[in-house]
Amino acid sequence: MSQHFSISRRQVLYIIRILLGVTIVWWSLFFIHDDRKLWALISVIIVSESDFELARTSTLARMINTIVGCAIGLLFTYVTGSSFWSLVAGIGAAVFISTSFKKYPTSWKLAPVTVVIVMSPIVLEHISLRSDTLIALTRTGEVLYGSLVALALGGLFHLIEQRWLPAPPADEEQS
Repeated sequence: MSQHFSISRRQVLYIIRILLGVTIVWWSLFFIHDDRKLWALISVIIVSESDFELARTSTLARMINTIVGCAIGLLFTYVTGSSFWSLVAGIGAAVFISTSFKKYPTSWKLAPVTVVIVMSPIVLEHISLRSDTLIALTRTGEVLYGSLVALALGGLFHLIEQRWLPAPPADEEQS
């Protein structure tokens, strides 16, 4: 059984970090009366990594792609309107921009996905431009907040592991 399933200290700390991040995001947004919370919770989980350098890279990529996707989605909503073809054009622009820069974050697909998330309420549900803008900016803020909470916890746990926890045996580190 042990060759197919194992639990390491690193895994336990990773679980604690994600659960703590989700709890912080949930209750802090609850206290400011943010009813959605969804994107902040998702971001905590997506950008959390057991390795702090990966967490930093993941956070930066999520933040850049979200901001780029939100900006493109709002720009295309304002300039081309609320139709399927404006959505397609926004997705194309996000893919073009995300794949044109040599040092653009590797998770570039988050930018066109964000365009879909930003533009779909106005295209599919025919909500007002003002409401769509508010939803887009709120979602972007939640993503940034959840990502920063995950990064801060990653940094804190990294310091705790370095200063107060002895290094695990080599065989535990690989599992």
